Amino acid sequence: MGLKGLKNASQLVETNLEQEKLAFHNTLFSLSNGHLGVRGNLEEGYFSKNHTGIMGTYVNGFYETSPIVYGENAYGYAKNHQTICKLPNGHILTFEIEGERFQLDLGTVDNHQRTLDLFEGILKREFQWTSSTGKKVVISTERFVSYQVSEALLLSYELTPLNFSGEIVLIHDLLEEELETVTAIDDPRIAARHEKQTKIEAMKEADLELLQISTIRSGLRLWTTATVKPVAGEVLAVKGTHSNQKLETAVTFAAVENEPIKIEVIVGYSEIVRDSEAEKNVKITFMQKMHQVSKQGFKQMKNQHLADMADFWSISDVEIAGDDELQLGLRLNLFHLNQAAGRDGKTNIAAKGLTGDGYEGHYFWDTEMYMLPFFVYTNPATAYQLLSYRHSILESARKRAREMGVAKGALFAWRTINGEECSAYYPAGTAQFHINADIAYGVKVYYEATADETFMAEKGLAILVETARFWREFGDYISGKEDQFCLNGVTGPDEYTAIVNNNYYTNLMAKYNLQMAAKMATRFQATALFKELGVTDSEIASWQEAGDNMYLPYDEDRQLTKQDDSFFDKAVWDFAGTPKENYPLLLNYHPLTIYRYQVNKQADTVLAQLLYGEATSKEQKQRDFDYYEQVTTHDSSLSRSIFGMMASEIGEEDKAYHYFMDTALMDLVDMQENTADGIHAANMGGTWMSLVYGFAGMKVSEGHLSFAPRLPKKWDALSFSIEFQGQIVKVTLSHDGSKYELVKGTGLTISENGHLQKLI
Repeated sequence: MGLKGLKNASQLVETNLEQEKLAFHNTLFSLSNGHLGVRGNLEEGYFSKNHTGIMGTYVNGFYETSPIVYGENAYGYAKNHQTICKLPNGHILTFEIEGERFQLDLGTVDNHQRTLDLFEGILKREFQWTSSTGKKVVISTERFVSYQVSEALLLSYELTPLNFSGEIVLIHDLLEEELETVTAIDDPRIAARHEKQTKIEAMKEADLELLQISTIRSGLRLWTTATVKPVAGEVLAVKGTHSNQKLETAVTFAAVENEPIKIEVIVGYSEIVRDSEAEKNVKITFMQKMHQVSKQGFKQMKNQHLADMADFWSISDVEIAGDDELQLGLRLNLFHLNQAAGRDGKTNIAAKGLTGDGYEGHYFWDTEMYMLPFFVYTNPATAYQLLSYRHSILESARKRAREMGVAKGALFAWRTINGEECSAYYPAGTAQFHINADIAYGVKVYYEATADETFMAEKGLAILVETARFWREFGDYISGKEDQFCLNGVTGPDEYTAIVNNNYYTNLMAKYNLQMAAKMATRFQATALFKELGVTDSEIASWQEAGDNMYLPYDEDRQLTKQDDSFFDKAVWDFAGTPKENYPLLLNYHPLTIYRYQVNKQADTVLAQLLYGEATSKEQKQRDFDYYEQVTTHDSSLSRSIFGMMASEIGEEDKAYHYFMDTALMDLVDMQENTADGIHAANMGGTWMSLVYGFAGMKVSEGHLSFAPRLPKKWDALSFSIEFQGQIVKVTLSHDGSKYELVKGTGLTISENGHLQKLI
């Protein structure tokens, strides 16, 4: 595949150029910091416009809207698409030698090597080019996006003539990408292409040339700029060309044989202006930051960036002894998870991070269920901001509940950027009401791990209360089940089974959502937020009652947990008669065909039992695992990690290992053949969960941290660190035993397989 790992499995290296794999590789080589994302395209392009490997520069949360057109509309349908915008690309650099501009087909490229150093967070390239007239040059580039100044992309471009002296021009473009003409796409996972998204206007403020980028409908705005600084070689001229499509800077050098010429480039993408009142302050702050970055320069900013990356890896690294490819895959996954997370409380994690516009840049339940745990236990400050985003859209969720005929509480959008529902297909969108309980579960996990009373008193309680209110109003005690609380007309995580009564996952998650809300509302009665929400004692009692009496479907004859009331009434899908090329089923069969059968796209009941393991015996988990494994296609990238963790818990060691390997290497080997559209961020989070929840058996119960190690036979050792209630523990597992070391803190009691240990 042209990729390999080097240097202690911490570098991803491309050693040859394969045009058909360029888009896939460019996803893996993407750089981002939660605000700004830049795909890993080659600076000079190399190939024709249609084969550049899918370009893309994105700012998290910067989106355009367009009306959703339905053949037949109905009340409450989502009204607008929300699509993350492609912004002018700032990583475009090329050169001219005595008037001849670099082109692949007018010369030859040798010794190409592109390296993403995961520990450093820096993308590097080297190659040699021989022009059509025999002139040889060596090019060396570096680029990174800063965590210190999240608006900044920094690049270094060095060229050395090997067999001549003469005039060479280095050219940087901050360039709007031409609108692509895209034919109809049948894959719903790929971003829909709508009309032109933005209006761009060139302007000058003080000494900075800016491009002002405004969306046409959504009312958002930001600015971008670029500063080019020559740092090596004799400069003959610097020429700037500015228009509404681009900012171009050409630096002409009198190059000398075997002596490098070099420029450094600072590109900035401001924060988003969401209302006109903030516009002036955002622009001024952005310009000040760009001046400061320019003053510090590439080297100083790089050193700060290296320090930030070292801090990240000091607690986030996971080490496996005995498998270098797996080690590389793990680090690649953790690297991209860190890059994907919004850190401003106004943005979240898109399904593809900022590595592509698959799923249109939308946020899903993926964050709380698959990615939030990684941040909770390694970077709780980021976890706080991710949950703060959910709190920021609570008013939109309240409005959505009213649209759905629910008089109290809030219903979070299934897929969204700004908080409004934008899923056009409600059976696998809005009907996934479980997202409310998923977000509440995220609040629970964060609070248990951090004991952050301030968060709960100011934000978390509101999420719990409003989701509990929704469940109590949405569900009911119905005829025939007078003593059991039911939730009808829902879709669980399995999108191949839609609009059913009493989906087990939804009911179980809602049960604990209601009980957690009652507990926290009672505990935080003295807070201003409690009074603001107007919670009553009778409400709290009704939540507790509904949670305690939640109906959980079960087939006594089969001794199996029912995925929903009607799941076992359907025929099993003809798996033996379904050719391999017909997977994923969603691309080859009408939903109404799929809905008639017992067939799962992904983990559903098994996921519920994994999250709330105390509700189910090990023997029941084994029976349910065996049954649902047979009817699950894993057509979703979210599925394998869940089955792997459950396999580990019930002692299916070989299955646990194989599911995990598929999870860990999914993007590195392009298992689903769609990594070109962006990473599978939730699966990457599932990788970390598989190690920590699965193989280390970590759980938190009543504020107590416990482990139940089950290390795969193929590994010599596994080690990782977690932060729990302000203390950091390093865990090392081997076949000879386990070691728990308190790296930071005053003392912590943990347990392993029921045996208490005091860490000091």
